[in-house]
Amino acid sequence: MSCPHTVAIVMDGNRRWAKKNNLPSASGHRKGIETLIDIVKTAKNNSIKRLVVYAFSTENWSRENFEVNALMNLINFGADVKLDEIKANGIKLTFIGDIENMPKKAKEGISKCIDETKNLKEFNLIIALNYGSIWDMVNAATKVNNSGEQLTQQNFIKNTQLGEFDIDIFIRTGGDMRLSNFLLPNIGYSELFFTEKLWPEFNSEDFIEILKEFDVRQRRFGK
Repeated sequence: MSCPHTVAIVMDGNRRWAKKNNLPSASGHRKGIETLIDIVKTAKNNSIKRLVVYAFSTENWSRENFEVNALMNLINFGADVKLDEIKANGIKLTFIGDIENMPKKAKEGISKCIDETKNLKEFNLIIALNYGSIWDMVNAATKVNNSGEQLTQQNFIKNTQLGEFDIDIFIRTGGDMRLSNFLLPNIGYSELFFTEKLWPEFNSEDFIEILKEFDVRQRRFGK
């Protein structure tokens, strides 16, 4: 099996799963965290180096206040309840997006996750919070402009939130077949996979099936 190094996932369907099970939306997001940890372990066990997940977009602020607050609280829930398990599995936590403009308490949880996992090297879980590709591209171009360099393809990509990592596999759960403003500068030659399964229902077997299909695809990179 050819081994992808970087996988990105749009974890869609938490709210629909909760509604289907007559639960509040926050329960769907918490179940989504359990799914994420299972997928991280599976990815690590299959020699993947990093997983990039879309947790909260720049557009998600338009949701109802109670849900936005619940999502922000989940950051601290993860830091307080799941961090020991994450560290025990050698997982480094990295965050991309406009973190500076996140709420203070959420930033405290993010800082805790970064500080306590910064020396771990077995696997990198990259969490996109307050992220949008348009914001990312404008931010990258601004950085290059402020440096005094002439903008090129190389220094533009280098200054995106994800930098020069190529996304080998892009997965979206929940049945919708769109990219939703996620990692657009970095997915030019990614293999795309869409599944009807809601994120809390997605499991290790589903992930491994995607890895198997990836292995038989021919990646030509425009050649």
